[in-house]
Amino acid sequence: MISLPENFLNRIKEILDEQEFLLFLNSYEKESLRGIRYNLLKAEGSGQARNDGFQRVPWCKTGFVYSNDERPAKSIEYHAGLFYIQEPSAMCPAEVLGAEPGMHVLDLCAAPGGKSVQIAGHLQGKGLLVSNDASATRSRALVKNLERAGVTNAVVLTEQPRRIAERFPAFFDRILVDAPCSGEGMFRRDADSLKAYTANKPEACAAMQAEILRYAARMLKPGGRIVYSTCTFNTIENEETIKNFMKIHPFFKIIEIDHAALGVAPGLCDLPQTARIWPHLHAGEGHFIAMLEKDVGGNWRKESLAAETPPPKEFKKFCDEFLDMDLQGHFDKHGINLYLQSVPMDLRGLRVARSGLNLGECKNERFVPGHALAMGLRKEHTRYSVELSSEDADKYLRGESLFCEKEFSHIKPWILICHENLPLGWARLVDGRLKNNLPVGWAIN
Repeated sequence: MISLPENFLNRIKEILDEQEFLLFLNSYEKESLRGIRYNLLKAEGSGQARNDGFQRVPWCKTGFVYSNDERPAKSIEYHAGLFYIQEPSAMCPAEVLGAEPGMHVLDLCAAPGGKSVQIAGHLQGKGLLVSNDASATRSRALVKNLERAGVTNAVVLTEQPRRIAERFPAFFDRILVDAPCSGEGMFRRDADSLKAYTANKPEACAAMQAEILRYAARMLKPGGRIVYSTCTFNTIENEETIKNFMKIHPFFKIIEIDHAALGVAPGLCDLPQTARIWPHLHAGEGHFIAMLEKDVGGNWRKESLAAETPPPKEFKKFCDEFLDMDLQGHFDKHGINLYLQSVPMDLRGLRVARSGLNLGECKNERFVPGHALAMGLRKEHTRYSVELSSEDADKYLRGESLFCEKEFSHIKPWILICHENLPLGWARLVDGRLKNNLPVGWAIN
């Protein structure tokens, strides 16, 4: 059994009765649960009940628990962005958030990106997703996961919440604050979180969480909602943090979470409107979730938007030749790199990892399409595509070039490589060979 910190156990004893504490303790003798969540941008029905006996995650219709002997990350479907590997309880906050197409949504502490991908699925490419993580290093995984999932309406920042709040007050309809925390809910599956735990870590995290929430409140539109979540058990970072927030933000109210519909437990400390996931009661490691709504009254500042710009001629020519769709929005060019923003944003002075969908490069009077564009397309959006078998798709993902017997009317066309109608990337057809265009770092070993 895992050796748990004494001060952690003492705090758990204070919030659970003796019988339930023993059940909680016994849960650490079991293996941690592993989950996959189907991507609503690509699944189109994959969220329906599976036939292979996988256990469904109660609070997420597209989430399933898989056995420890399976390796879904090795599959072609994973690399095509059909699903995301995610701990089951981590699927709950984005479901509670209730993002809808057309909304402006901020995932304030987003890396590595699982919840951002989940939110993007609910947005269905309409509206705006801003995914932020203060760590530039962690944001690399965030960018890659968004691109793999085919998210086309996201901007990725690596900023402090204060800086975003200064630029975008009262801008977002929904904000997810999956706050940095002491990580008590990860002890069973993550040895590093256990090693990093100290007696005063909950108090230190609570101070940081309060500051993040303060800036989130400033960025929320009137009538908008914040979902605050942690993967920890103590009340200091959870219910007490929410109580302290409410004391200094009287223009917010707590919205009750539907515990029965989601299959979760109510919160503690006279906050039953909030929710908890416990490892001895639920199919997850542990989570706390609270939903807060901002009053519609008050004199709130309005949105900060940039002016729209037309696409450059190189990209327009590429679209005319190879795409059967009309990409609309704000085109943002940095050097040779071209990005598309679904909603034009004034990002000047902010640390930006991706200013929108990375369309590709404009160089030497021509356009070279990017991998993110390929992953964000559907097969029917392109004039030229090739459907690969599992064997050839595996070769493509390993960076190999392939022979192509199919004939095309265009000389040296850009080909969208697909497997079971899911895009995998680009290839250029030259002399009967599909020259692999996977970017460095995307090929599998």
